Amino acid sequence: MDTDIDQALARIGAQDTHPDLNGLEDRVLARIGARPKPALALGTTLGAAMFALALGVMSNTVPTGEARAATLAPFGAPSPLAPSSLLLGSR
Repeated sequence: MDTDIDQALARIGAQDTHPDLNGLEDRVLARIGARPKPALALGTTLGAAMFALALGVMSNTVPTGEARAATLAPFGAPSPLAPSSLLLGSR
């Protein structure tokens, strides 16, 4: 493959520019300066906030059963879920 890069770049540089490139900078700067549209309406945002607030209040006010931690002692009595007891299977 004997492509001379300098000749290839010279051919590209000698070509006329694409007509869509005329005014490209002005179009880009106009899009940057344009005010962005909000993604969600204000009502949707407020509705989601009210739902989250109501869910938080309900989860803290509605009583549930008493929470208790599982008692699996690693150094005490052998646990029924210990790997050694699980590998034994039903004998």
